[in-house]
Amino acid sequence: MHDWQYFFNHDRSNLNQGTYRIFEPEWKAEILHWFSQKDVAKKQKEDFIQALIDFDDGCGDFYRYRAYFLAAEALSQFPECNLGDAIVEQLLKWSYAYFRQDKRDWQILPKPLVQTARKTLELTDRKRVIAAFVHLVHTTESRTVLKLAAEKLGKLDPGNKSAIAALLLLMKQDKYDYWWFGIGSLGKIGYGNETAIAALIQFIKMKPDEITNEWLTLEDIYQGAITALGKIAYGNEIAIATLIDFIQQYKNDVVSSSAAAALWDIDPGNPIALNTLVQILETTENTYLLDMSVRYLMVIDPGNKAAITILTERIKTTKNEFFRCKAALCLGKFDSGNRVAITTFSKILETAEEEWVYFHAADILAPTNDYQQQIIKAMWKMVNLKDERTSLSALFILLEIDSNNQQAFDTLIRLLNTTKHESIFTSAAYSLQQFNLSRKLEAEKLNELIAVFIRFIQTHHYLEVEEDENEDLFPLEWLSYESCLLDIADDLISIIQSEHLLEVVIALKDYLSEPHYKNSSYHYDAVFNIIWHCAENMTYPDFNKVMN
Repeated sequence: MHDWQYFFNHDRSNLNQGTYRIFEPEWKAEILHWFSQKDVAKKQKEDFIQALIDFDDGCGDFYRYRAYFLAAEALSQFPECNLGDAIVEQLLKWSYAYFRQDKRDWQILPKPLVQTARKTLELTDRKRVIAAFVHLVHTTESRTVLKLAAEKLGKLDPGNKSAIAALLLLMKQDKYDYWWFGIGSLGKIGYGNETAIAALIQFIKMKPDEITNEWLTLEDIYQGAITALGKIAYGNEIAIATLIDFIQQYKNDVVSSSAAAALWDIDPGNPIALNTLVQILETTENTYLLDMSVRYLMVIDPGNKAAITILTERIKTTKNEFFRCKAALCLGKFDSGNRVAITTFSKILETAEEEWVYFHAADILAPTNDYQQQIIKAMWKMVNLKDERTSLSALFILLEIDSNNQQAFDTLIRLLNTTKHESIFTSAAYSLQQFNLSRKLEAEKLNELIAVFIRFIQTHHYLEVEEDENEDLFPLEWLSYESCLLDIADDLISIIQSEHLLEVVIALKDYLSEPHYKNSSYHYDAVFNIIWHCAENMTYPDFNKVMN
């Protein structure tokens, strides 16, 4: 089979008579293989590429973009394509604003288009893409562009000397964000590179007062460099010695746990790394440091008996209720089912005054089954506090315990129908996805929930910003209402099932009109994101029909 029209034959007058295998995931591998075959004429391949990039879908360009991305991916099998340079250039323009030189190109592009273009850059002819980024880092006069291009180049071509040189140049700048960015990026792309390792070691050896920034803590100053060194300096003796010296010098500081973890990464089995983390559990009064040290120990030595013994003893002896709760939480994570942790939280659940304690206790006790009635009672107590965020968290724990809990679901729907806070919607969808509750809910209940989300996107145009008791704005409300619509769209996408696609497109397609874009580009983008998802999961004829 050498004729490309077997995969793609557009019949505008009767779409159902056309051939659109290019949009069917199960055909993608075969199409790409077709481009790699030597017995297929070059002209056939060129004509297929031309047909893909010229495709006019007639329904909002959703399928035009998909056809273009398939053409770009085909370059990995057909790099000699005459249209290759133009295709990669277009991908770069869709992916990064700094490749759009003409001012007419500097429009804000929908997020799915940008994200898919960036993903396709990693699947197309890599030599062309790498060459474009190398040229950019050598020619740009903008430090911001240099920063972004160097990081992307390093991801596309790990260890690329031009990318590492650019990052080292940025680290020589006086601006904090440049050297901080450079440090973080070296940890992603500089594995085994002696120059990159030496630069990080030099930074770690600097004294805090040599880094002039009055707003930085010790953790801020060293955390990034230590983490980066742990990723790229495996087996490096100088790096090992540097981290050992650092731990001895700053053993009582929060960053010492990160240094111990990095030391273990580059020198697995190092006793100083392990002993440092265990000692922190025994001596620290800092709950963050306690938590971080347990987290690292769970990775490097999950069966460490000394850690379990120490945490058990500290729970029994500490007079600080907050620390006891944190220690019990750490013990429960470190040793699932530990009776001391479970008993501690069972007692705390009866007497706690802080809301977060209830949720941590429920998290630890839920898997045991023995305390579910106690948890249910505590969660309804949280729901009845009437604080929307607290109620939402408690309702999801109730639904996690019993996904058929009608009272909990009805309360959730009522909350979503009446709230004026977009963060409630974001948290609701995120929790449904996290706990896989959307698949546990009965079809009727899930349909009702999706309908609530659609109505929110259709009708909500203003956000009421309220203050809490301490007159602090809730974190998500620092952002504009419109920008948060994008998060809400993502969360709605996470719970849409195949049977909802048609109704979602019908409900939202009119919001892609130009007047809606001019009125609110964020609202337009939120709807675009949702319909993009639907298009990816519908056939081209079905989508075209509903859009027209």
